Amino acid sequence: MIGGPAERVPAGSRNIGALAPLFASVLLLLPSAPTHAQTVPVLPLEEALLRARTYNPDYRMAENDLELSRVGRKVAMGAFLPSLSFTAGTGLSFDRQLISTDFFGNPIENPVTEWQTSSSSSQYLGGNLTLFEGGQRFAQLALEGAQAQAREATVDSRFRTVRADVVRTYRRAQAQQATLRVEEELLAGRHMDLELTRRMFDLAGAGRVEVLAAELNVQRQEQRIQQTMAQFRQGILSLRSTIGDPELGEFRLSDLPPEPFDPASLDAEALVAEAQATSPLIQQQTAQLDVGSAQARVARGSRWPTVSMSFGFNQRTFALDRDALFDLYPDQGRYGTTSLSISIPLFSRFQTQARVVEAEVGLENAQENLRKIRLQVEQEVRSRLIALQTAYLGYEIALRSREISEERLRLAREQFRLGSRTFNELQRDIDDGASAEREVITQLFGFLEAVTNLEEMVGPLDGVANTAGGSGGAAPGGVDRSGRED
Repeated sequence: MIGGPAERVPAGSRNIGALAPLFASVLLLLPSAPTHAQTVPVLPLEEALLRARTYNPDYRMAENDLELSRVGRKVAMGAFLPSLSFTAGTGLSFDRQLISTDFFGNPIENPVTEWQTSSSSSQYLGGNLTLFEGGQRFAQLALEGAQAQAREATVDSRFRTVRADVVRTYRRAQAQQATLRVEEELLAGRHMDLELTRRMFDLAGAGRVEVLAAELNVQRQEQRIQQTMAQFRQGILSLRSTIGDPELGEFRLSDLPPEPFDPASLDAEALVAEAQATSPLIQQQTAQLDVGSAQARVARGSRWPTVSMSFGFNQRTFALDRDALFDLYPDQGRYGTTSLSISIPLFSRFQTQARVVEAEVGLENAQENLRKIRLQVEQEVRSRLIALQTAYLGYEIALRSREISEERLRLAREQFRLGSRTFNELQRDIDDGASAEREVITQLFGFLEAVTNLEEMVGPLDGVANTAGGSGGAAPGGVDRSGRED
């Protein structure tokens, strides 16, 4: 990455043993640190997605709503069945009359003052069956089916959203992890700058100002590492929250993200067609259109007469004392009834007409909303494709800028050794090289996020990557629905 005034060497061969006390806490916190890698397992993106599909609260709530579809279908099917009810009762009554009346209605003392006890029991079984309701029951059954499709589309939509959120959060944490390594290498270079400046100061080749400036650069870089570490730890917390798995223990991220690919092989028209065919938003609105159509049929059916049949069977018994109490087989009276009725809605104070008009207007608005969502999906796909292409160009420019900065820094070091470049000028060159290194990371993960944003609309890109006649096959570095990296 970025070294100090000494000759640039590979990162793995740099001797930073003298800096071990300073980096001890940082290396222990870094999930990808070699000393920690032996005990902390890697959480691949694929596993993070599988865990999120099981534990993410938003996705689980959408799946729970599917239970409403099963219950709704049962209710709609039950409308074709008779309703049944059973009533049973038993009772005991006591009566004692102290005053009676004579033949002329005058009150007199009752010659019989004993308690009179009586009991009774009865059972009733009845039901009702709707024979004709203007097709409302069929329309209600279709309505429940449409609502079930809408809920399933909601689950698909929630899955895509959760998947994109997990991938984005994972990549952002990876970006912070990569940035942290760059900052650590830059800190090692700052320490070498400081040591070289001190040696030059001892040889009268540098002044006290240069030494203080080198020390200040070390302090600033250490502060930058702490800030980057805090951002990385916050990214890990955000990833945990997005996954939602309470049993997820300590983990570290995979080190290497997928390589960028040239989006020139992507065909905008094919992407739009794929989004139109698979977009959960469009599927949701299509299901809502079916719901509106069924609601309109239900409302129109309320204009028709309703024909229903009712039936019932009753038995009861009555006896003195307690003989009829809890009598389950009474034989004093049994009878049954059945009836056929028709209800014709003649005038409902315009309520039926209002329901019909409201349902028809809702259906027309659902059709327009579906057309609106199709236009929005097309615009969003094309916009995200443009963002992806722009991100790829930005990544290529960042790579080229890093190459130029590395060459410039190499020449600047040579000039500094020969005395033709000042310490401050060299530090500016090092800062420019560090900025170029950071920009490569920013552009790389910006490109990967743009891929995720596009896949959120169209699904995995490997199925449409070569439709424009590009030479490549599936988009390299693409991530399929399960999060598996190519």
